[in-house]
Amino acid sequence: MKPSLILAGLAACVTSSRPSLVTTAERTQYTATGRYAEAVALCHDFARAYTGVTCDELGRTTEARPIVALRVRRAGATAPLIYIQAGIHAGEIEGKDAGFWFVRDLLDGKVAPGALASVNVVFVPVVNPDGHEQFKPNQRPNQRGPIEGGFRTTAARLNMNRDFVKADAPETQAVLRLLARESPVLFVDLHTTDGAKFEQDISINFAPLAPRPDHLTETARSISHAVVARLTALGNLPIELYPSFVVDDDPTSGFSVTEAAPRFGQYYYPTRSRLAVLVETHSWRTYKERALSTYRALQAIFELATRDGATWLAVERDADAHDRALPGTTVPLMWEAGPQVRTLDFRGYAYTRQHSEISGADWITYDETRPELWHLPVRDQLIPKISVTIPRGGYIVDGGFAPAVAAILDRHAIAYRAIAAREPLALEVFRASSVTPDATSFEGRTRVALAGTWTTATRTLDQGAIFIPSDQPAIRLIAHLMDPALPDSLAQWGEFAAAFERKEYMEPYVIEQAAREMLARDPQLAAEFATALADPDFAKSPTRRLDWFYARHPAWDERVNLLPIYRVDRVVR
Repeated sequence: MKPSLILAGLAACVTSSRPSLVTTAERTQYTATGRYAEAVALCHDFARAYTGVTCDELGRTTEARPIVALRVRRAGATAPLIYIQAGIHAGEIEGKDAGFWFVRDLLDGKVAPGALASVNVVFVPVVNPDGHEQFKPNQRPNQRGPIEGGFRTTAARLNMNRDFVKADAPETQAVLRLLARESPVLFVDLHTTDGAKFEQDISINFAPLAPRPDHLTETARSISHAVVARLTALGNLPIELYPSFVVDDDPTSGFSVTEAAPRFGQYYYPTRSRLAVLVETHSWRTYKERALSTYRALQAIFELATRDGATWLAVERDADAHDRALPGTTVPLMWEAGPQVRTLDFRGYAYTRQHSEISGADWITYDETRPELWHLPVRDQLIPKISVTIPRGGYIVDGGFAPAVAAILDRHAIAYRAIAAREPLALEVFRASSVTPDATSFEGRTRVALAGTWTTATRTLDQGAIFIPSDQPAIRLIAHLMDPALPDSLAQWGEFAAAFERKEYMEPYVIEQAAREMLARDPQLAAEFATALADPDFAKSPTRRLDWFYARHPAWDERVNLLPIYRVDRVVR
């Protein structure tokens, strides 16, 4: 047989033995998407079809489904890693189909040539498999295609993209283990927007946004500009902000841009001093258009990574060095849009308003046959909203609450140790002056609004207390967890609700007698009581008047409203 025929025969064998790597979306011209079993099968088929590719299991869902990750390791163990996840909101699923398409072309050398010599990849096609399999039509009526899809939450009805700090969902915990273990240079989260109708077809949201003493924010901004420029060149209509109007259904209200709390994935990862991007295609584009837009966004990112991935890694290592100087300083960790306003040319549609006999309010309707250029106000100057002091030594969690907090710290790979010392310690404590639980639950928890101050004190710790040193990576995340001023603190998530409840009481007739004895012994107390009576609300409340004395009696439980987290300026053993 001729050598040419032998080679042709071998090529035919290779082609015929390669599994089909085509998705249901591709086979149906993006009218449908496959079930989760297809994603699992494709993950394993990719591993069989290509060298340097594996299909790994990150963990299991509430309903025991495997969370699979397609991993490409060709650039070497020390090369930057890009992490891509899709389907965290499983009805927004083009990231899954576009991701498989993109990774296949990446491996075949059809897109971002040379990227796999520079970066490694982990692609999780569906990070919320249980939500994906709540599969039916009309899950998202404000979205064009596919004909059937999954649901927004996990089987436990948790929104994973509000769970990155408290980390209640096993699916979130699986992602956090990967992020902590492998420290990807970039976290890519693929979504679909909700909202108004307009022409802009994809939103690119890099983080961090807020000013920092390192170069992380300016690097994120530089990548964002480059990705948007490339998408524009490829034929998209991208925008560098999340297109949600300040006032719903009112385009003239424009946009307000800020850096949100780390419960959201793209803001969680920068608290670990790493880069992240939220990619949001526009829900009113067809499924095929959204998949193509997602593909192009990944293309633009990987083209940049081919050239700049090593630089991104160096910037993050420099950010780690800056974080080591944070203990003992006051750091802004929550931001808001300042008063500065600029005008944005935004590609929308003509619209009308009319009074609705259904809602009794105005109803907006968009005319997609009449594009318009809107000139909208944008407030995107970030100014500090909440600043906190990071203790020089670290944080202490007192004994009774330490096991539950330790479990959360473990999910984030944050270091802590048991405290052996039983002698009194000089530290700072936070005592709440008011505690207001939310009227309704949020993400499975009753959140708590706290007011109070940090003051110096000397305390003897309960048995089992733990110490969390400030001198470690992810100190910004630690502050978000520990400081009650911050919206994603464990205190505001209700982790310490029992600390803000009274557990012991004194009968009114007993307080009556005790109050008379206290007044007789202490003239100054009598003067203070007279001052308190000047408040009419206090004066007319027997309960408050008796509690006033109870709180000054030796029987009072001084731990009421005392946060079981303390700050210390030295290392505690």
